Amino acid sequence: MSDRFKGTLLGVIEGCTNPESAELLDDGETIVFGNCRLGVGFDWFRKGEGLVYLDGEAFISRARISRDGDVTLEERKLISGLTTTLGCDVIRTGQTALPRGTVLMAVGGKPVTRDGSGPAEALPQVLAFDPVNGDILGRIPLWEGSRIARHFEALEMPNGLAIDQAGNLYVTDCPHTNPDPDPAAPPPSSPAVYRIPAAALGPLLRDEPGAADTVSRVVMPGYVNGATVSPVDGTCYAVSCSPVDPVNGGVYRLPADAFVSGVQPPPLHRDLGQLDGVGVTRRGTVLAGTPLENKIHAFTTDGEDGLISGDGLPTRMPADFNVVYPRCLDGEPALLITDIMVGTGPGECTVSVLAIPGL
Repeated sequence: MSDRFKGTLLGVIEGCTNPESAELLDDGETIVFGNCRLGVGFDWFRKGEGLVYLDGEAFISRARISRDGDVTLEERKLISGLTTTLGCDVIRTGQTALPRGTVLMAVGGKPVTRDGSGPAEALPQVLAFDPVNGDILGRIPLWEGSRIARHFEALEMPNGLAIDQAGNLYVTDCPHTNPDPDPAAPPPSSPAVYRIPAAALGPLLRDEPGAADTVSRVVMPGYVNGATVSPVDGTCYAVSCSPVDPVNGGVYRLPADAFVSGVQPPPLHRDLGQLDGVGVTRRGTVLAGTPLENKIHAFTTDGEDGLISGDGLPTRMPADFNVVYPRCLDGEPALLITDIMVGTGPGECTVSVLAIPGL
């Protein structure tokens, strides 16, 4: 394996509970991440083989990478009492209805249970919050009857989330929510990547008539999980994740015209397995993770590919990792790797910071 893809572990945040996605604020030091709290073994959902989120047991944490590269947890439960805390990103412009530095997170997705005996009500949405004090700044409803649901359909499991430099929001719906254990059972909603223009954020937060008129989407037949925005050209990338995916795990570049046509383009890379996270570095290296195989693939612009590694990296099931640029690395990248590790109890997972200069 090429040393080009081997990183240095800066630090590990321990005591996490099924963390799914972590992001770095513009200060280059503050990390926020969700702990989605999930379980398996519920007979009513896929005969005990499927993932189910536990109502009200998810929470959001805040950590820090110091200027010296030390990684510490600051606030274990910045916001608690949540459900299904998945993909997140940061608004990095002052030109939207929300303040610069606001964090958006996909929350409330199905399937959810309260006491384990059966499904509980779910309220899929995008949550906006202040990462410093945990104040809730707003919600974009994605549930049945919401503006977006009336324009398209209700989302089942908002999962991947990304924001471009202009404040346009991308949210994926990963409807792995059919209780039928057959992988080929039809999804309750269309797997898709939704594009919400920056100008629509305010009207959607205020639930105004016509707020979703400019929202568009690309339907992804192989389901869709993580999403990111390339720092090279601002284009959305997403990955497919179904066990019956026709390309067996693809990485997709979704340019603006894909959201005009609604048609999924061919994948850039395929046959990678059931993918979760996706990232792009400033040098154009594309990364995609397969949690069931504990792998993060890397594809460089000069045609080299390999697997990310690092001595002491404790990750067992990498979820929606993110490419970040901590202040301590002087413009070089690191990965925030969330170890969701299905089947573990509260406090048994980690978030790792892996520096990979040159990637």
